[in-house]
Amino acid sequence: MNTLSRPLQLGAGIGGAVLLALGAIGWMHTPSGLRFLAAAGVPCPVRTVTPEQVAQLRKVGLASIRGSEPAPARPALAGMQLDRTTEAEALALLGRAHAQCEAQLRGYRHLRCRGIDAGTLALDGPPVSELWLSFGPAGRLVGVDVYRRGMDAASLRTVWSSAAARLRSALGAPTVTLGDPAPEALAALPIQTARLQYRYADYLATVTASHLPQSGLSVREQYLSAKEDTIN
Repeated sequence: MNTLSRPLQLGAGIGGAVLLALGAIGWMHTPSGLRFLAAAGVPCPVRTVTPEQVAQLRKVGLASIRGSEPAPARPALAGMQLDRTTEAEALALLGRAHAQCEAQLRGYRHLRCRGIDAGTLALDGPPVSELWLSFGPAGRLVGVDVYRRGMDAASLRTVWSSAAARLRSALGAPTVTLGDPAPEALAALPIQTARLQYRYADYLATVTASHLPQSGLSVREQYLSAKEDTIN
């Protein structure tokens, strides 16, 4: 292995583990996520993972970034509550939104949904490209991943500002901010990212705006339970 490919493969392996640990399994199955992993020579890392492995990766990943205080609120999607909503309840809600969902088993159970009008989920902006819901060992919702890509500048502004405003209203100022979410700044380079994140002992929320060659302007919202999973 040459000196260039080794860091790339190591980085992809570590990045895949961290993404899995933080419940970002949805992103790894989006076109941009799969292209990144394929370019690094790494096969899909979650097809044969066990619930115990997912729980351990989540534990390791969360330990490095979770906060010390409990969240005053834990916003997710309208009608869904982290650590409470079941898969059946989520499917009933999404059925009323006429979403097309399929169940996937990647250690934990996940719902991958498409064809969702944002308004049916009380979201502003264009339709949702993909929605991933992750359910822990107890069968309760532990992760929500909302991904919209290929947006124009006006849509990106709407999605980013709406998500940021919802979180600020519930939680105040973010724990971490990175980059400039203005569409002009994101589009200035082939690969550019802006992010805000809230870190609590029991909750993580991340909003990421990006510009990538294959997916254009995109926004990803992630709402995650940071409670430690228990395998019975």
